[in-house]
Amino acid sequence: MCSLSVQLQAAELTKEQLEAWFNDDTRLHPHEFVSNEGELEFLSSPPKKRTPNLQNKVFIKEDSLKTGWVQINQCYDELDPIEAVEVVYRYREMRGLKVQSFKNIDKAVVQGQSVQLDNVQKGAELCVAIEARILIRNKNGQYQFRNGPFQRRFLDSYFPMHVQLDVQFPENLLVVSSVTPDVAPGFKVTKEKNRLQIDAWFKGKLLIEVNFKTL
Repeated sequence: MCSLSVQLQAAELTKEQLEAWFNDDTRLHPHEFVSNEGELEFLSSPPKKRTPNLQNKVFIKEDSLKTGWVQINQCYDELDPIEAVEVVYRYREMRGLKVQSFKNIDKAVVQGQSVQLDNVQKGAELCVAIEARILIRNKNGQYQFRNGPFQRRFLDSYFPMHVQLDVQFPENLLVVSSVTPDVAPGFKVTKEKNRLQIDAWFKGKLLIEVNFKTL
């Protein structure tokens, strides 16, 4: 699983301070309105305020069906300006976590199953690469892929986030049979012969599950 978790290195903020940040895009610290406590809520239209975006590309290759390992390339943009940000990965099996590029961030360092960011500024971007063993073969011989939960979190509250998931797979071996959650306003699913694209605007925790049939 993958989780975007933001840690504050400042005094605890009041609800009034969080609301002030949401209403003022010029601030460099997280004074944004308090959201929910983790329940998933899709947003039928994008928020008017700046919202972090995650582009998540997953490559399922022919040997992935035997090993379960897939390649994942991720790029975050519009990260929240803050002294310290922690991007945390909670895969049971993962390897090769690398920072490929970053912008408007003083330092980006891999530490265990996380990337530690220092002095994240307005317009910050981060791209990483990782391999994870997340393609599971079921007893019926079909395959399941899970990604997430995706979340944007401050303290104990959750805030709007935009996730774009692009899953590419061998068209002569697999076909998408189902996607969870169901399609809804704020959660768009596009299927092609060798590709699945998901566009989600939400707040809370989003876990995406894709089931494949073999051909």
